[in-house]
Amino acid sequence: MVIDTSALLALFLNETHAVWVEDQLEAHRHELLMSTVNLTETLILLQDKQPKLFSKIKDEILSSGIQFIPPSTNQSVTAAKARLTYPINLGDCFAYALAMEERCPILTLDSDFKKTDAKIIGPK
Repeated sequence: MVIDTSALLALFLNETHAVWVEDQLEAHRHELLMSTVNLTETLILLQDKQPKLFSKIKDEILSSGIQFIPPSTNQSVTAAKARLTYPINLGDCFAYALAMEERCPILTLDSDFKKTDAKIIGPK
């Protein structure tokens, strides 16, 4: 399962659905993937929103067992195509590209993914 930035933000900012995200991460703990582009986006936003806790949160994310995947050339091509096809931001394009390459769903709270052809896992 590919983790979108929105899922980790909800968890670490204690937003709506934080418990649901935590449950999903635990249930899929052996198959968690995240693009390093989304990792970067997550770290930027957490540094901005939780500066006092940032170091602790960063360490927790980096030691969580998530497999961080740098974008390949093929993923970059897929991300560019997604950006031109769907109304998703650059970070979402790389979550989408990784999910398409790995043929797995995206764990997300971002409703924009519903407009794509990706399989998503979101709260009901």
